[in-house]
Amino acid sequence: MDDILSKEIKEMADMEFECSCGKQHKIEMKHIYVGEGVYIKILDVVKEILPSKILLVSDNNTYEVLGKDVKSIIDEAGYRTKNIILSSQGDLVPDERAIGRILVEVDDETELIVAVGSGSINDISRMVSARTKIPYVIIGTAPSMDGYASTVSPLIIDGAKVTYPGTHPYAIIADTNIMKNAPFEMICAGFGDILGKYTALSDWMLSHKKNDEYFCYTTEKLVRDAMNKCFDNIEGAVNRDPKAIGYIAEGLILSGIAMTLSDNSRPASGAEHHLSHYWEIDKLSRNKEHPLHGNSVGVGTIISAWIYNELKVEEKYGIEVPTANEIIKLLDCIGAKSSPKTLGIEKELFHRSIIHALEIRPRFTILQYAKNENKLEECADRLTNLFYGE
Repeated sequence: MDDILSKEIKEMADMEFECSCGKQHKIEMKHIYVGEGVYIKILDVVKEILPSKILLVSDNNTYEVLGKDVKSIIDEAGYRTKNIILSSQGDLVPDERAIGRILVEVDDETELIVAVGSGSINDISRMVSARTKIPYVIIGTAPSMDGYASTVSPLIIDGAKVTYPGTHPYAIIADTNIMKNAPFEMICAGFGDILGKYTALSDWMLSHKKNDEYFCYTTEKLVRDAMNKCFDNIEGAVNRDPKAIGYIAEGLILSGIAMTLSDNSRPASGAEHHLSHYWEIDKLSRNKEHPLHGNSVGVGTIISAWIYNELKVEEKYGIEVPTANEIIKLLDCIGAKSSPKTLGIEKELFHRSIIHALEIRPRFTILQYAKNENKLEECADRLTNLFYGE
C-alpha cells in the first residue's frame, strides 16, 4: 500500500495499487523515461507497438531541435513515417487550424502518433489521439508545463480557451540533454508551474477541511517530494545542469500523474491557476500577447500565498503556506518574473482578476474562501496597491 512513494518515476508507469485513501489507483501510461539521451527509447516503444505507419508531429522549432533526429532513427529502423511540421509566425497556437491539420493527415494505416515538442504540440496530439483512438507518444523538448501526463487538452477554440477531455500518452520521453537547452523562459515557466503546487495543495486541503472534499495524502506527498527536489536544485537549473532539469521534468510529469491518481486536477491546480487562466483569457480576447502559463502561475502563487497569510488560514485550519516573500525569493533565485507588473498584467486587469478569477471554474479555493469571509475586494485593493501603487 502506498509503495508508489518509494518508486523511481520510470517504475510508476502502468502501475496499479491500493491506496491508504481507500481508492484503487492506476497509472495508464506504459512508459516514462527521464534522463540524458533517452530520446532513443522511442525505438523501444515503436518496436512494442509495431505500427504500420507513424505520424510524426512537430513544429518549426522542435523539428530542428529533436524532430529530425527522431525521424532519422525511426526511418533507419525501417518504419514508415508521415512527417508533419506545424508552422507559425510566433508561438504555435493549439487551435482548430492546428488540430485540423493533423486530422487530415491521419489515414487508415496510421497506428501511432509521435509528438515532439512541449505544451501546444502535446495538447494538439492528445486531442487527435483521443478522437481517433490512435495511441500517441510525447517526446518533450522543454520542461515548461505539467501537461505531459495529463488527460485533458487546453485548446484555443473560437478565440477562447477551452479545456477538453483527452487521453493519456502511451509513453512520455523527456531527454534532459534536449530540455536543458530550451529557452530559459520555458525552464522558468516549468519551475513556476511546480511552485504553484504549494497553493494548489493548500486549496485542496482547505476544501477537504471545510467541505469534506476527498483528499489523498499519498498523492500530496508524491507532489511535495517532487517539489522539494526542484527547490533544492535551483542553482543547477540556472546552470542548465541535466540532473536539475530532470528534477523539474519529473516534477511536472508527477503533477500530471497526481491528477490521474485523484481523478481531477486538484493536486496541481488551484487559485493560482485560476488567476493565470483569467489573465490569459483576457489577453486573448484583446489579441494581446500573454505570458507563458507557468510564469503566470508562479506570480499567481504569490497572490494566493499572500491571501492565505493575510486571512490567517494557518491559525484557523493548520494549513501551512509559505509567505508571499518566500515565493518571490524562489522565483528570483531562478530568474523568473515575480510580480504581475513585470509579467505584463495591467493594473485594472490585475484588480479585476482577484475578484473574478474564482468564476473560471466552480472549485473552492482561497479566493472563494476570501469571498465567503467578505474579504476578497479588500484583498484586491491592497494587493493592487502593493504591486502597482496608489
